[in-house]
Amino acid sequence: QGFEERRIRYVYSRKENHLFVPDMPVDVCLICGMIYYHGSALLRVEEQFKAIYERREPAAYYTQMPVLELVAE
Repeated sequence: QGFEERRIRYVYSRKENHLFVPDMPVDVCLICGMIYYHGSALLRVEEQFKAIYERREPAAYYTQMPVLELVAE
């Protein structure tokens, strides 16, 4: 009972390509807040990422993301 299933925003990245998943299912530890990803969900994201970037399947939609570059002070 120390975990709760939630949906989070997740960005999968590989070789400078990205896939935004706005409702990734995860389990969150109610004590420390650690996030545990469902293996089946990660596999599905990887499969869809490959299909989208190989142009075998369309994305649900496209969006733009801002970029923040942190520099050492």
